[in-house]
Amino acid sequence: MIVEVTGTNTQNKGAELMLVAIREHFSDRPDVELAVNQFFGSYQERARYGLLQKIELNGWGRSRVAVNLMPDAFRRSFGLVRDEDTDVLLDASGFAFGDQHPPERTIRFADRVEAAKQAGKTVILLPQALGPFETPSIRKAFARVVDAADLVFARDDVSMEHARKAVEDAAHLRQAPDFTNLVAPDCSVGSDASGRATIVPNQRMIDKAETEDAAAAYVPLMGNCVEAVAEAGLEPVLLVHEADDDELAVRIRENAAREIPIRQSPDPVALKRFLGESHLVVGSRFHALVGALSQGVPSIGTSWSHKYEMLFEEYRCPDMLLSVSAPRDRIDACVSEAVGAQRASLTERIRAAAAQLKQETEAMWRAVDEEVFGTPEAV
Repeated sequence: MIVEVTGTNTQNKGAELMLVAIREHFSDRPDVELAVNQFFGSYQERARYGLLQKIELNGWGRSRVAVNLMPDAFRRSFGLVRDEDTDVLLDASGFAFGDQHPPERTIRFADRVEAAKQAGKTVILLPQALGPFETPSIRKAFARVVDAADLVFARDDVSMEHARKAVEDAAHLRQAPDFTNLVAPDCSVGSDASGRATIVPNQRMIDKAETEDAAAAYVPLMGNCVEAVAEAGLEPVLLVHEADDDELAVRIRENAAREIPIRQSPDPVALKRFLGESHLVVGSRFHALVGALSQGVPSIGTSWSHKYEMLFEEYRCPDMLLSVSAPRDRIDACVSEAVGAQRASLTERIRAAAAQLKQETEAMWRAVDEEVFGTPEAV
């Protein structure tokens, strides 16, 4: 069985971590092979995960004829598969469908899902943020996706509400948390011996800001966070979680009143390990925050989408989310809760929530297995 995974890539380490989570889940199924398209990453990156490459052909030109003339054994010897070779379409886009994205994206995906169902494939959208769907063309296209798919998982209450408003029949619609929470790096999680405050920037806080003032406020906000954690006795370290954020990390360092090291890694599990070994995380990247909170590490976040508010609600610490206009005393209060006398209570709440959310992710995978294989597999 060949499962095509779409929506992941190695540019965004959160997206890559979703591929890691999918790969880990199917690791005990020797009959399952995973395939991605050429946009996932380089050949070396695909090879590292043992992924097949799906050949993407637009139109009916000579290239399509040539590929179809290749013997199956020849194609497979190079790790190449065609669309007709795949059995399952598994989407792990994270956040791709809603009014914040171009209508063409949802329309193209609706066409693809309908074609996949006509070809007899199983189609599942793994847990992701959805909506809102106020744009008629996006709402109509998303309703087509839900109608054709076998399962669609909304990642949070708000996403579920948006999705239900967009579709008449929600029989295929379910809810489950972000599934990277089950990826468990080997580390000394939340060690009180660690004096590190890991700060994860996000260019989307500027690109997706509702006003120019909000966009301009982000770098100073992160500079204030650097000062707050340093004054609390922690060592601030900037962690780049996506390549697009490297220049932003430099700007934040230049804006701060002290020298700060910048760290990054091509390995998303190593990044999660780094987060798990932090005393505190101040993050703007969604999967960096999931990586920290799912390991019980107190975290302070910022937001450009409802998915951040919902994440902090799920981990029972909504008061740890900052607006870009947050004054210094608000930042200090969050840092104090994370490192002071309230730390034990905060950590206990986060870890209890993490345990519950991991159980919900395991239930999600059982539902996926039942749809794909006809019977649930043990997680």
